[in-house]
Amino acid sequence: MITVISQILGFIGSLCLLLFGMEMLSNGIQKGAGSSLQSLLHKISGNRFTAVLTGLAVTAIIQSSGATTVMVVSFVNAEIISLTQAIGIIFGANIGTTVTAWIVSLFGFSFSMEAAAIPLFGIGFILKYFKKFKIHNFADCFMGFALLFMALGLLKTSMNLKPESVSFLQKFQDLNFAGLLLGVLIGTLFTALIHSSSATTAIVLTMSANGSLPWELGAAMVLGSNIGSTVDAVMSSFGASVNAKRTAAVHVAFNVTGTLLALIFFQPFLNLIDFIVPGQPAQNITTHIAMLHTVFNISATILFLPFVKQIAAITEKLIHESQKEKEAHYKIPIILPKNECCCKNLTQNYLLVFRKILLKFRVL
Repeated sequence: MITVISQILGFIGSLCLLLFGMEMLSNGIQKGAGSSLQSLLHKISGNRFTAVLTGLAVTAIIQSSGATTVMVVSFVNAEIISLTQAIGIIFGANIGTTVTAWIVSLFGFSFSMEAAAIPLFGIGFILKYFKKFKIHNFADCFMGFALLFMALGLLKTSMNLKPESVSFLQKFQDLNFAGLLLGVLIGTLFTALIHSSSATTAIVLTMSANGSLPWELGAAMVLGSNIGSTVDAVMSSFGASVNAKRTAAVHVAFNVTGTLLALIFFQPFLNLIDFIVPGQPAQNITTHIAMLHTVFNISATILFLPFVKQIAAITEKLIHESQKEKEAHYKIPIILPKNECCCKNLTQNYLLVFRKILLKFRVL
């Protein structure tokens, strides 16, 4: 009983450290890049292809599709970018979030992560004192990466479960399509709870590497994490403009539709991954899962990208603009009447303000 409680607490602590490291990494890059990172979203997202590349690049840099989609929703709300531009950026953000899976797959299990974490954290801490060269803002990037590697190492230790201790997971796989749906639901709920599809993918990779998670169930949970990642966009659209709500709706519809299509053609999809990645899944399952995550998001983007304008039109028909929001676009400037009363009141107000300024500087 004590061992079980210790493993649960170790898992919770490792997960919190992972989330904190990813948040520090994301905040550090955003602070270091400054406003140029945000202006990048609406400067180079002129057409659907550059919009996808913009979403991919920004998400790969800041390691958070949630942060990218929240920025996109806020820009649409402020009418800085259009709905069609936002759709392209969201497509790219889904591809960019797969970078974390490749980092974990290629580096997370091939060397001592704790050994890499300590020097990175030291470099980041030293950079905090180089304010003169304006590189201190990037200190959090190195420290965030260090905590990320450290958390992955702790996750690997805390989740070192024997396959027989989690044999119930194998029963999910024996349920065929119902088991896959259950795996998708678990991935969705867990991602929505922790607000990070990258963290969910890292946990799936860790459990798969330990042999405690079957290949098919791990694939289903990764697909579910794409649906759960939309929770940030939905929450940021509360109380926002109608276009911001449309953007969030497109994000949800895109990820749900893509996941359903992947489930319908699930076995051929897995066969495609087995064909791309050499060897059996049991031999290099982390690479298989990372490749599945990437191929899924790229395929969904290629499938829906030609219909961006149609998707935007359908969304505009489904989510109507209220009369209040329509009137907000056409504000008539108020012209004050030129009469003595108005001029007199304005003159008195100006004199009152001028008198307060003089009193403040002790002129009167």
